[in-house]
Amino acid sequence: MGSEKKIDSKDRKIIEILLNDAESSLRKIAREVSLSPSSIRNRILRLKEIGVIKKFTISLDYYKLGYSIQVIIMLTCKTGFSESVYSRLKKIPQVHDIFWTTGPANFLILVRVADMNELTQLITGKLEHTEGIEKIETMFLMPRTECKKRDGAEGEI
Repeated sequence: MGSEKKIDSKDRKIIEILLNDAESSLRKIAREVSLSPSSIRNRILRLKEIGVIKKFTISLDYYKLGYSIQVIIMLTCKTGFSESVYSRLKKIPQVHDIFWTTGPANFLILVRVADMNELTQLITGKLEHTEGIEKIETMFLMPRTECKKRDGAEGEI
């Protein structure tokens, strides 16, 4: 396996720390994992090389950015149209995530918009006129839903 050796408990602890704060210093992580900062650096580089860590990113407060409405839209496609619908969905700026699913809907999409007018325009102006979309169902996400993170810490969605 070479550089793709198995992920061990120290790697998992590093990942957990970075999930909670991607800006954690190597020294801070080293203290928590009981390794040297250079070992932490090497492990992080290896995790990136083998594709476990894909990228470092930020967490945004979309409400403060002006997206006061977040909606999950379940889309059902006509047979044979999933690929073309997916290609079109990727081009819509309000679509922040697309999940290809099994079950009653082909896609769950996360949409963020400023107001109901923008949502209405998206649904009636774009989605309803997209060839291959058979059914559109919406579920509004409640703001600032509290949740338990994997590590047991409190957090916000």
